[in-house]
Amino acid sequence: MSLAAVLRRRAPWRSTAGKFLLLYLALCFACTVPALLYVYLETDRILLSNFQRPLEHEQSHLLSHYKRGGIPNLSKAVADRAGPDYKDDTAILLVDAKGRKLAGNVLAWPRGIGAPEAWQTGLLHRLDRASPEEFLVLTTRYPSGEQLLLGGLLDNRIHMQLALLRGLAGALALAIPIGLLGSIVLVREMNRMVETIATVGEHVGAGDLRRRAETDGSGDPVDRLKISLNAMLDRIEVLVEEHRTLTDALAHDLRSPLTRIHIQVTEALETAPDSADLARFEAIAHEVGLVLHMLESALEISRAEAGVGRGTFERFDLGAVVADLCEIYQPLAAAGGVTITVACPPGLALHGNRALVARAVANLIDNALKYGAAGGMIALEAEAVDAEAHICVSDRAGGIPASRRDEAMRKFGRLDAARSTPGTGLGLSLASAVASLHGGRLELEDNHPGLRARLILSRLPAPSSDHQGAFA
Repeated sequence: MSLAAVLRRRAPWRSTAGKFLLLYLALCFACTVPALLYVYLETDRILLSNFQRPLEHEQSHLLSHYKRGGIPNLSKAVADRAGPDYKDDTAILLVDAKGRKLAGNVLAWPRGIGAPEAWQTGLLHRLDRASPEEFLVLTTRYPSGEQLLLGGLLDNRIHMQLALLRGLAGALALAIPIGLLGSIVLVREMNRMVETIATVGEHVGAGDLRRRAETDGSGDPVDRLKISLNAMLDRIEVLVEEHRTLTDALAHDLRSPLTRIHIQVTEALETAPDSADLARFEAIAHEVGLVLHMLESALEISRAEAGVGRGTFERFDLGAVVADLCEIYQPLAAAGGVTITVACPPGLALHGNRALVARAVANLIDNALKYGAAGGMIALEAEAVDAEAHICVSDRAGGIPASRRDEAMRKFGRLDAARSTPGTGLGLSLASAVASLHGGRLELEDNHPGLRARLILSRLPAPSSDHQGAFA
């Protein structure tokens, strides 16, 4: 993989928090840079105004001399202004209509400076200076053709601009870490608020419908979201509990009359008058037995999903359970031309409900015999992986497409290819419920070819649960 591809996949700015961080920094710059630019331009404008005001005042003063005595009086005033009595940095020059110098402290009229023009910048060479300097220039043309030049040295302005730029750069450099720190604090606070909701969602997704998001009563959008989430979960919990109660009550109420029907049909089989009636009674007994099996499986799934059975957890040898199941199913497999192999380390201990675990593994073996017998081989494996026990039942037949494995694990979920085979569609659902009761899960994998059903169970003692009930 190229470096660019790695950066695209792992770059932190691609996450929501990273994008929020960059957005916050961009907003900080968008607010800070225009403000600093405004401060710089306004300060420079005020500084330039301080340069212009004395020159405008000087221009008015010299104009009054011109009005009182014409060019001779103006020339005398310019000469006095350029004399040694004035020690400031003002440049002044009066030339006649042909550009010849009449008075002033500038060697000659500079090129590129016209008259009359307001506020130009140019290089002026004063008499007592070794080289030209940059001045802010104000020029005036009189009716007789003479031209007056007044200039203020810009050296102080340049120094002030540089100092101001350094200050603004320092302020911008200081704004970067402050903005970064502020954005990190905001992102962490946002992550903390979202994490609370995400944690609740994870617990609810795992089946704990009692979990709720803690509210602070502030009434802000996040608090209102938590309140809405809690109200939604309250409603979902009520509906799920009503559905579960209805399903269990219906299964319980149907079990008794169906059991009586099954008993009566069994008794009738013993006194069936002829073979035709015997076949009918056998078919009825089979169907009633299938319905009873579905009801029993549905009740067991409901009990497991409700957490019933954790109180009976104990430590037992998983290897012995696997060996017993292999011995039980070996004759049935041999009759169908299927070989069952077992691989389980000795002394593999598990903390759980032995009967439920055995029922779940038996369902997986039964499914493998029904739908994977064409492969001629079923592998039963058990191993310890950290704090978990993995029990795998694999076949070498057609398997289940990855896109339909979730459908196969639903209650009464039967794929098209399995509908012609007798079954209830509850085997994988029961195994999944037992795995969840033991803090694990059921995973369906590709066996290349065939299907591998991996039952993952926690080997650690299960935490106590107050959500245990009794189902008659």
